[in-house]
Amino acid sequence: MVINIIPEDLGEMIERGKKPVIIDVRESFEYEIGHIKDSVLIPMYEIFNNTEKLSEFKNKDIVLVCSTGHRSFYTAKFLEEKGFKNIYNLYNGMYGWELANNEIES
Repeated sequence: MVINIIPEDLGEMIERGKKPVIIDVRESFEYEIGHIKDSVLIPMYEIFNNTEKLSEFKNKDIVLVCSTGHRSFYTAKFLEEKGFKNIYNLYNGMYGWELANNEIES
């Protein structure tokens, strides 16, 4: 089951040392404007066309991020159907992350 988490939950995971793999599924131009520190850019279409790109993360906690949480949710559901476990969706995406005054890299 895909779990929606809020920015505060992700911040707590990072602070407690339970650092998940943060995958940003937006397009590169969106990522360049601003992204979560240490996140990996793998656009949604690349994931849908090649889940092998994520095979090294299959047994790790994965948090998917997009602008508002919609693309990342659909990507999370897709990965769940492909057998990935521990999939999280950042609810409200980067929009929510910024509203919560979290750090953004560009």
